[in-house]
Amino acid sequence: MMRRHFWVVMVGLAFAGSPRSAMAIDVPAINGHMTDPNRMLSTADKNSIEDKLSKIQQDTRVDVAGWIVDAPESSLEDLGNQAYKKWNIGGDWDNGVFLVVPKSGRVRVVQPHVPTELTLAEVGRVVAADNPNQAMMQRLDSIADMVGIIIRARALHARPPGKNDPARGLRYTAGLLALLVAAVALTFRARRRLVVG
Repeated sequence: MMRRHFWVVMVGLAFAGSPRSAMAIDVPAINGHMTDPNRMLSTADKNSIEDKLSKIQQDTRVDVAGWIVDAPESSLEDLGNQAYKKWNIGGDWDNGVFLVVPKSGRVRVVQPHVPTELTLAEVGRVVAADNPNQAMMQRLDSIADMVGIIIRARALHARPPGKNDPARGLRYTAGLLALLVAAVALTFRARRRLVVG
């Protein structure tokens, strides 16, 4: 009797498969700034969010990308980290912010790259901007707008070279004066040779 129960359990485990259950999700191929393998967005909406995320990247050199996924909440962080690595988010730019947008539940902001682009408080602002009760495109617009506001504010406050930097301004002025003195000295030397010669 015990042996029969043992074999029933073993056969059941064999059919159950590995720890990766049938609910497991594989990371798909990247498809632009917002990967939508289940096609939850219309073509017009997909183009709209692509343009918005692309503009953020152009303005700030921060790669902001996302993935709309239908997966259990407990797996979102792990899936996000896998996709971030597989898709090389931020690899060709200054940094990356990856948005895992579940069909239901709030967005997850994944930033394995250190230092992270967004602080914990800023991540909180992005998550708070997401309203899972809205349509997907409204959610994406709100999330992207908040990310854009935060990152652009940082980029706009970065001091351009030579602006409001007295020490650097003095170095440039000293260099310019040295060039002027050298130019004058060479001019006098050339004239002197002409007069003497």
